[in-house]
Amino acid sequence: MTGVEEQQIPELLQLFFGTYAFYHDRHSRQAIQQCIRIIFSKGTDPSVLSLFVDTIQSEATKTGIAPSNAFVLVEWFGILLQQCTGTEYWSRWGIEMISSDAQVLELCQSVSSKSSLRRSAVVVTRRALRKVFSHLETRERSINDVVSRLTDKSTRQSSRNAIMLGIVAGVCSRHAELKTILETRKSDIYAFYIREILGSRSPVPAHIASGLHDFFISFATNEDVEMQLIPSLEKGLLRAPEIILDDVLTPLFRSLPETIDLSDVYCGKLQKPLLSNIKSSNAAIRHGAIAAFRAAIAHCHKEEPLIQISEEVLNPLKSGKLPAADQRALHAEMLAAIPISEKLSGRLLPSVAAVAAKEASEIALSMEMVVLVAHVTWYIAKDISVDKAILEIFVKGISDKKIPIRRLWSVRLGEIFWTIKGYELKKSSFIGLAESVLPGLIELWNEIIANPMVAAQSGLVTAAFVLTAVASTKLEPIHSGKIDASLKKAHIVQQALTFDPKPSFLLNHRIYTKLSTEDDIVWFVRALFAVSGKLDGIDPESSVAIAWSQAVIFCICSNNLTPAVRRQAIEALSIAYVQLPTPIANVITSGMWRWIQSIEASEKDGAASAAKVGTANLHMVVKSICLSPVEALRNGVEVSTSEREQQMISLLVISRPKLLPHVHWIDLCLRVEVDPGDLARKHTDALLGQILSITNFNEAVSLSKHLHDDV
Repeated sequence: MTGVEEQQIPELLQLFFGTYAFYHDRHSRQAIQQCIRIIFSKGTDPSVLSLFVDTIQSEATKTGIAPSNAFVLVEWFGILLQQCTGTEYWSRWGIEMISSDAQVLELCQSVSSKSSLRRSAVVVTRRALRKVFSHLETRERSINDVVSRLTDKSTRQSSRNAIMLGIVAGVCSRHAELKTILETRKSDIYAFYIREILGSRSPVPAHIASGLHDFFISFATNEDVEMQLIPSLEKGLLRAPEIILDDVLTPLFRSLPETIDLSDVYCGKLQKPLLSNIKSSNAAIRHGAIAAFRAAIAHCHKEEPLIQISEEVLNPLKSGKLPAADQRALHAEMLAAIPISEKLSGRLLPSVAAVAAKEASEIALSMEMVVLVAHVTWYIAKDISVDKAILEIFVKGISDKKIPIRRLWSVRLGEIFWTIKGYELKKSSFIGLAESVLPGLIELWNEIIANPMVAAQSGLVTAAFVLTAVASTKLEPIHSGKIDASLKKAHIVQQALTFDPKPSFLLNHRIYTKLSTEDDIVWFVRALFAVSGKLDGIDPESSVAIAWSQAVIFCICSNNLTPAVRRQAIEALSIAYVQLPTPIANVITSGMWRWIQSIEASEKDGAASAAKVGTANLHMVVKSICLSPVEALRNGVEVSTSEREQQMISLLVISRPKLLPHVHWIDLCLRVEVDPGDLARKHTDALLGQILSITNFNEAVSLSKHLHDDV
């Protein structure tokens, strides 16, 4: 480069820096990066470049930089580090630039940053460090210098360096020679972590607390944990549990490799401090202790220490030393996290069942039942018979005097049934459970169907949803004489699909539109689709078919539902459709017409008005029954071409954006792989008949013209 050009470089670089906050799009960022790369690759005198380097390093020390601006600086530092490696620039600026890069990298990882920006910042930094550590002559010195600088206790706000240290460890772990070099500096990194994270006197942000994840997962050993970390953890739990448990401990345990077994260490040194913090009046500490327990117990693999841990958690529950319901719930939550084994379950299950049998609090019972459900389900999976005394506790639970308690026992019992699938339904342990509790469930069922509105107001109606959902899907396939006789006498499906003279508990919109908890709605959805097989051969315009379709559409469209429940309803409808393509499609199509009529008539008492969305979400319903052949096969059955063609004929008129927003008939045809042109030529009379049956003469002429234009 000529002298004149070198004189212009500082001004050019300062221009880049002065406008760096405006580089939001990728193309402009890459253009400037290319300019910087060229300037630093030409061997320009360091004195010409020093002002720019000093300026961006000074900018990196500011804590108020927006994450998007910090990302631009991360990219610039990445380029400079790559260009400086192996040149005279490295000894002058290299380590300082990594230190500055660590500061802006931390800003990029903050909670306010977008996930894509966080990932990209890590990728850019890893790429730069790989280049720095690839230089054979300087790699060992570079790694040592980088670790020394990042772990230096005199560095201002050095805890922010944790993320860069973690990336350094991650880069080194992928290369045998680099890993060996970093192994010699493990003690410095542990000292940094203990001083800056475990010893912090103020809350540690989540992204910093987990910054050394790559280091721990690649370099930590059992000896390191026991000798380096545990003593400091013990002190931290005594000195500042509000910092260690909110939340430093959980990310640490989650970062440890699977090969590390914490059984003895946890049992001997961490169990008592965590249990004492479960009693804290500070909710953040209590929740942090539970989260830490869950993360730690996942690394405990020895049976005897696990039994000892479970007994220490269980004893206060058994002895009644926990008067507060939320404390009993927390202890039960800890028990639910302990890995199940036959020996441990043999000791734990009877005691937890006895505690649950006496439990008066719904909050505590809910968590105690989680433990019971997990262990009983495990027993059935292993085909181990459940003790009769425990089965009797379930029977007593579903006949308790308190309605909320009865409801909870029936729901948790339903979860056991729902979890068991396939060949496990034939196991004697499951049959024994079903035969023991079914009479109690049917007695509860009879009480509900006698007065469903009262049961809806008390919340007990969910028990009827549970039995409806499991009767045909889980109990009928058993072919047990005792169970078959009970189900036949109860007439469950017939009772559920009754509309005249009064709608059943399942089809009454005054019941299902008032459901509030997710458990209630999930079991309602399961019950709805458990009886869908009985719609084969039913008139799509019948009161039962319309009522069923309105309930299904409500479960997909209503704004009061969580996304998880909506997804479950959509998936269930698609599965029901592929099993009975024509009947389900006809029922749902008639149901959508009825829904639209309810909206247009401004009916105030119905599922459509209760959903409070009008027709806005109906596109999700129609797409649930318009599956491509690949999607249908994914759900287990192939839908024939003729069935798809007949379905597209029936959807011709309703599949218009004016009726169903975001829905176009041509798009639906292409979605199910039916050629609309061939369909129009092949089934002209059927398509015209569909138009004439639904519209008046003028509308029919208009629709026919649109159909001709479309195809």
